[in-house]
Amino acid sequence: MSYLDMLTRLGVGSAHPGGFAATLQQLSEFPLPAGSRVLEVGCGTGRTACHLARNGHTVTGLDIREEMLAKARQRAAAEKLDVTFVQGSIDALPFTNGSFNIVLAESVTNFADSSIALSEYFRVLKPGGVLYDREVMLMGDMAQEDYAEVVRFFGFHQLLSVEGWLEALTAAGFAETATKNRSMFQEHLAAESEQTPDMLQVIDGGVFMDPAIWKTSLEHDELIHKNRLNMGYALLIGTKS
Repeated sequence: MSYLDMLTRLGVGSAHPGGFAATLQQLSEFPLPAGSRVLEVGCGTGRTACHLARNGHTVTGLDIREEMLAKARQRAAAEKLDVTFVQGSIDALPFTNGSFNIVLAESVTNFADSSIALSEYFRVLKPGGVLYDREVMLMGDMAQEDYAEVVRFFGFHQLLSVEGWLEALTAAGFAETATKNRSMFQEHLAAESEQTPDMLQVIDGGVFMDPAIWKTSLEHDELIHKNRLNMGYALLIGTKS
């Protein structure tokens, strides 16, 4: 079972590093302008998208997996929120140029060619719009075989360094770029979900009886622990002039 298949079946709402607690911290530190038009790419089950809608923003959530979007729509309906959910890929966004004030990504861009995805984010932003993208990245020298193992397990297209991400943002056209809140992976990631439990998580029936789920989950934890000194995450910020 692939990593993304596991997340889909479990209906995980905040699989990105730091979890939903990191999302709340980010929005507190970098508050969005009132009434922003927000595109969340790779929205998954819609937890962040619904939070933004609840706080007065006009939100579109995009994901490549219809199974995730079904759970996102169920969440929005339960919360009586108006969120537009669209199936699509981050390397070919189905939106016109200059449609959004904000593009938000939470550990998504690594799954596609970053140069194409970042160019698409830039394209759909209005002038003055801002990209906030929290991504897994290299924080040290990683052996080639370890790099290949990480990319294979997660299904990443690439794993860039901080400098590599900043260069990619500039190449995509962003006039101002920055990285914030650089962090190394914690050894005990379970604590993140305990801080902000997801009361609307939709888990597929019988999933906990599937040994493939536990095998993939264990492989994930072992891989993070093994590479914890060379792999971390940070918030990327790019502003369109």
